[in-house]
Amino acid sequence: MAEPELKDKVEELIKDHEVLLFMKGTPEQPRCGFSMRVVGVLDSMGVEYAALDVLPALEPLREATGEIADWRTFPQLYVKGDLLGGCDIVEEMADSGELAEMLGAEATSDTAAEAPASAKQDLQQADPQQSPPMQIENS
Repeated sequence: MAEPELKDKVEELIKDHEVLLFMKGTPEQPRCGFSMRVVGVLDSMGVEYAALDVLPALEPLREATGEIADWRTFPQLYVKGDLLGGCDIVEEMADSGELAEMLGAEATSDTAAEAPASAKQDLQQADPQQSPPMQIENS
């Protein structure tokens, strides 16, 4: 069972950010391939989003998100308070144009799955307008 304080904080973050990515690492330095691919999709669309590095508190955050959205793996993308899913779902939605429509962004055919090298390059040249990653300390 997740700590009530942490669960409340996670729910508040989800509510307060139109687009929120729980990921391993940061957009500038993803620490897993799936997180890197989701960042690549969002960056290719020019979407402004907040990101939270789950690694400093992986198990407590896994418990909290599991209770909130019944999803315990990362990355997790939330849009307007709703969980869209992980990497595969985000890529499918990007490929179909559904994600761009939902985010009010332009659809691109250059998702991170199709062009991992360009996604990696995009990560190294991070958009300065992108929100900096947040971090929740494990207490």
